[in-house]
Amino acid sequence: MSEEKSTETRNRALLGLAAAVAIAGSGVAIARTVRSRIDRGRRDKGLSFGTARVHGAVLHFAKAGRGPALILLHGFPQDWNEWRPIIARLAKRYTVVAPDLRGIGKSTAGSAKFDAATMAADVHELARVLKLDRPYVVGHDIGGMVAHAYARMYPKDLRGAMILDVPVPGLDGWDEALSGPKSWHVGFLQTPDLPETLVAGGRQDAFLSYFLRMGQHDAAEMGEALKAYATAAQFHAACEMYRAFDDNAEFGLEKRGLNDVPIVYGTGDGSPFVGLADRIVAALKGSGFTKVARATVPDAVHYLVADNPDGVAALIEQHA
Repeated sequence: MSEEKSTETRNRALLGLAAAVAIAGSGVAIARTVRSRIDRGRRDKGLSFGTARVHGAVLHFAKAGRGPALILLHGFPQDWNEWRPIIARLAKRYTVVAPDLRGIGKSTAGSAKFDAATMAADVHELARVLKLDRPYVVGHDIGGMVAHAYARMYPKDLRGAMILDVPVPGLDGWDEALSGPKSWHVGFLQTPDLPETLVAGGRQDAFLSYFLRMGQHDAAEMGEALKAYATAAQFHAACEMYRAFDDNAEFGLEKRGLNDVPIVYGTGDGSPFVGLADRIVAALKGSGFTKVARATVPDAVHYLVADNPDGVAALIEQHA
């Protein structure tokens, strides 16, 4: 063998050894990535996706399963993927529909209104378009505000609602929940134009991941959530949802009266709202809801599905 060929052979061998060492050193990361994709594929089994035009907005949704209708409404800063860890389980018993709220993820807004009543009307129209008969509606965080508005506006068109880890606008506990230092982001997001100026344009990830790190989201879940707020329009929609809190509170104060829709109010056992939960339940009853139950998800803070997916799924199965 010539000296040139011998040198080339040695170089190839060294490169191969270096590659092997690099692969071995990153084996855990590679394994995690592959495992994450496999797990996501399993969770997505049976999922289909679609869009529907409702009141000018176009709502994107994920759908799975057969049985009584179940609508899952996400919170901030998340999209329909919030529910991904439990959809496959719930789809064994229900027709599950998880939409992106207007302006978030793959949904478009269609108008400048982002109050809970408007979004409840969106979801109600989506249920009509999809021919979902008397769905059970579960909402977390801002989605919980929408679930409350849905129960108030369309009591005959649903069989129950679950409000997860959010104070109810306009009812007892609302003002207190917004007054503490942990609520600093509410006033910031409500400030006209400022959050869009400071955060939008590539800084959304740094801002939004601050909140997501409070839950047990894996890298894939974190990425899915951040992608749903990546554009200026998506982030603006989120800000407008916060700017509509006064409208939501006015709705809560005005929309009262007897209502026999079964309501479940749930929090994580480590939630910042757990101390207000009994007052919120009493306020729901005081506003006219005749069937209100209190629930706690163990081993969970605010992002309940990320923290304890089995606990949330079991709670929904118990009541839906």
